Amino acid sequence: MNTILRSYQRWVPFLAFLTVICASAASDPPQMMTGHAGLMYIGTLDHKLLIIDQDKEEVVGDIPLTGIARATALSADQKQIYLITTTMNIEIVDLAARKVVGTIDLTEPGTKARVVANARNWLSWGSNGRFSGLAVDPTGHYLYTTLRVVTKEVDQYRLDPPKFVAIDVQNRTIAKTFDFPKGFDQGFGFNASFKVSPDGKMLYVFDDDIIVFDLSTFSLVDRIPLSKPPYPGASPYRLTVTDDPFDDKTTVTSVYTAVDPVVHKGTLGIASLNLMTREVKYTPVGPSLPMDGFQLSPDRKLGYSAMYAGAGGNRETQWWVWDVENHKVIKKEPFEALRSVRFRISSDGKKIFVYGAGSSLEIIDAETLKSRKLIFLNKDVTTNLVTPTVGGGA
Repeated sequence: MNTILRSYQRWVPFLAFLTVICASAASDPPQMMTGHAGLMYIGTLDHKLLIIDQDKEEVVGDIPLTGIARATALSADQKQIYLITTTMNIEIVDLAARKVVGTIDLTEPGTKARVVANARNWLSWGSNGRFSGLAVDPTGHYLYTTLRVVTKEVDQYRLDPPKFVAIDVQNRTIAKTFDFPKGFDQGFGFNASFKVSPDGKMLYVFDDDIIVFDLSTFSLVDRIPLSKPPYPGASPYRLTVTDDPFDDKTTVTSVYTAVDPVVHKGTLGIASLNLMTREVKYTPVGPSLPMDGFQLSPDRKLGYSAMYAGAGGNRETQWWVWDVENHKVIKKEPFEALRSVRFRISSDGKKIFVYGAGSSLEIIDAETLKSRKLIFLNKDVTTNLVTPTVGGGA
């Protein structure tokens, strides 16, 4: 029984992940798209960023890239996408012009740079479910990340200590470089993810604890302990930044799991952090369940999760639709899925776009949970599916 619960905990991430947002969004209308009816973007193995029309349900164009995109970050104004390629360059794509408008070379002659501190995406478990370790400045001036540089010398390779860098987007250069303070000799760690405060002044690092840095000096100004739960028997909490385009910009929410010390029953709850006040709230939700991702509809009223049971050839997967306000499942529907399942809700909340390992994109009707269409992209996808909320140009 304990083994089963532990297995379930691994895949909890995270059925009610964004339910806290519902409370804050209830009084405010969701951000809706303007301009084009809806475009999405995804990188593929053949050095392209595909453009997919949500209404036409087809690929309507592509943007040639120099490298193979591996991670993406949407600019604060949602007019550009920053792509980290396999060569560790950052390519800047203008969505309206549909072309690469700049490249930021992170290397110097004789050196090779690597963006480190990639963090696991707890909502989309698996080898493809990772964040880039790239934080976007809400003011639009900088990108923040951790770099580790390897220098080739005459008789050896020298591995320099990791540096925290601020990349000037306008000038296409590394504007600031900071040494990590004592206690962070190897950077923030493999599981760390980042988010910049809405005013662009503070960096929140989500690891075992939440660590707050002043971005002007890169000095530690606060630490919010999460690794020691407030009650006996609870597992350590972890909050992870997500890339939900409809997320509240002032709040980071995640779920936490716990196992009680008596019957070892797995439970989960929701934690939310206010980036302005640094207040953390915890709300128990219910028993832990195995899951491959969770997404909220744009109006924050419904949640969609891919639930599974079994393994290998005996694995069964279902769509679950959640009534977010009442914390209950209102619909279930079985579907055939690859082992690696990733999905995104459309901008109007009417469709679910499913992708993962392979070169296909399946469109699911969000109301009936039945397949509408299967699109073949010719090459394997290499990034997450980016869905801007303000349109990307016609």
